[in-house]
Amino acid sequence: MAFDFSNMKKLAEGKTKIIYENPSDPETVYMAFKDDITAGDGVKHDIIQGKALVDWKTNRDIYEYLNRKGMRTHYISSPAEKVCLVKKLDFKINLEVVSRRVAAGSILKWGKVREGDYYDPPITQFHYKDDPLHDPMLDDDYVEFIIQNKQDGRMYADMRKLNAEVILLLETAFAHFGVQLVDLKLEYGLIGGEATIIDEITGGSFRLWPYAKAKPDFKKKNVLSELNPSGRLDKDTYRMGGDLSQVQSKFEEIAKITEGFKNLP
Repeated sequence: MAFDFSNMKKLAEGKTKIIYENPSDPETVYMAFKDDITAGDGVKHDIIQGKALVDWKTNRDIYEYLNRKGMRTHYISSPAEKVCLVKKLDFKINLEVVSRRVAAGSILKWGKVREGDYYDPPITQFHYKDDPLHDPMLDDDYVEFIIQNKQDGRMYADMRKLNAEVILLLETAFAHFGVQLVDLKLEYGLIGGEATIIDEITGGSFRLWPYAKAKPDFKKKNVLSELNPSGRLDKDTYRMGGDLSQVQSKFEEIAKITEGFKNLP
């Protein structure tokens, strides 16, 4: 089923999605996926035909799983291909909240961290969402000060709690398919005064590495030998210069996995 947005007001457009008003319900909006892919804070940009449909499937399957598990999200339904119906925000929180189970990506530049170091429990960090500043991280002590002393401290505490719960839920879900959720980036907004998970959750939202063996040992301090990062199923393929057909193939593999989430308890 195609969706006609020609008579609907466009409320916002980002790198990979467009938000349209819902004329029949002012409390909800439509989120339409685009075929665009970006990296490097938007510096790298390409179009991958069919990506919108694949991302929409992954997003649908993950959000429906999280809703089933009682997480507080903006997602309501997917009324048509490449389109989601979501709750309208009272306020968008200009942060990216990242939880990490395994060290990879930007954290490797910060000091005494080796790729594959295992965080038990996962760690959670807040990044100010600003492309020109390359999404700088908020100091952990400052975040704790906000939580303990500032009026919006509860909002930060709720975001940290939700992120920690979601990475564990999705880690367990992906484990059924022999892949490890390495890290996860979520965004939030206020809906009814509550910090709520918003935006998309797709292959650009996390790192996903296949297991290197049937029963990996996650009791080690470093689990790189237990995983297969060269087989990654995420946007790092694009960041590292993989051709667009390869990137699309990886995203399609993710969508095949998340399709199975509906059969999980």
